Amino acid sequence: MPAIEESAKETGKKKVIQKRATLDKWKRKKWFKIVAPAEFNKSELGETIVEKPKNLLNRAIRANLGDLSGQKIKRHITITFRVNNVEGQQASTEITGHEINPSFMLRMTRRRISKMEVVQLIETSDAKKLRIKTIALSVRKLAAKQETAIRNLIREEIEQSCSKKNYGQLMQELVFGALAAKLFKQVKAIAPIRRLEIVKSQLE
Repeated sequence: MPAIEESAKETGKKKVIQKRATLDKWKRKKWFKIVAPAEFNKSELGETIVEKPKNLLNRAIRANLGDLSGQKIKRHITITFRVNNVEGQQASTEITGHEINPSFMLRMTRRRISKMEVVQLIETSDAKKLRIKTIALSVRKLAAKQETAIRNLIREEIEQSCSKKNYGQLMQELVFGALAAKLFKQVKAIAPIRRLEIVKSQLE
């Protein structure tokens, strides 16, 4: 049975070659540390292993704001980052958006209230475009005119405020709730409001 024995030897050789190739490929890979932008003190977001630094570019990373900022009260907010540069074995990132956990807003939703949603595309002073979603929850059921007035106010104020700020400044206000707090004070002049949050932003 010489033919079978020879075939078995060849198969064995192929397995050895494949294992060596896999080991060689793994040895060529390096660990890279991924860090947040300066707004988050360049905190470490994690580590990853790749063969070529260019393979890291545009990779998305999600992180919990509570963990990043050390504020447990912010744990319902998720920040999305994107790798935009690699130097040495460190990959830097930029913020591409944020999202408030839907269950957070759901817990505040009650019967016989009004829920007003506004989704809009805005442009910052440095020509970055973002899609922003805002939700306002009232204390009681509102008249249709009040709901319309609130939606219009949210849309106008966000557009006006965003156009005056660069992308970095705006993301800080969106992520940490400064813009939402400002809107809340304006909107409650129209009707009693329980909560107002900019629940999602996404760089286009």
